[in-house]
Amino acid sequence: MVQAGALTWFYDGPGGNFEYWPEGLNGRMFSERPPFGNVAIMADNDQMCHRIGRVGEPDARLPRMTSVAEIGRVDEAWEIVENGETRATYPSTTIRLSLVWKAIRESDADSELLTLNRVMSVFIADLRRRSIDFRIPGDPLSDNEWVALLDRVYYAHPVSENAK
Repeated sequence: MVQAGALTWFYDGPGGNFEYWPEGLNGRMFSERPPFGNVAIMADNDQMCHRIGRVGEPDARLPRMTSVAEIGRVDEAWEIVENGETRATYPSTTIRLSLVWKAIRESDADSELLTLNRVMSVFIADLRRRSIDFRIPGDPLSDNEWVALLDRVYYAHPVSENAK
């Protein structure tokens, strides 16, 4: 089975790091830190050890609650309620929202691996189809002009012409 996963999050407050061990728990821990605008991690998060670092101010008091507590939106805030008692209220700006996208498909002998060369061939073919003038970068992962081009073409205009 071939899996692809993307994890993105929205939060610009203190803490809330994404901490992960790509080589297993005996390997080095890596950490992505705020700000998190326009950030995603592509990984097999079912196989890679990871966690969310503490969200909020390090000295903030945590509410008393158990696993039966519920969280719900109230006006422009989020409230933690347990047994009818409000245990904590947080403004929306202090909430870390995470989204996970997964794609799973069965592997076959004809399937193509998603390598840098394969990704580049898809971008190059699409840019040519759109008649966009560009140069193929020597190192696409660190070429700022290439990254800016992709941002301009695909982020600034995310709706494809077929979707209109």
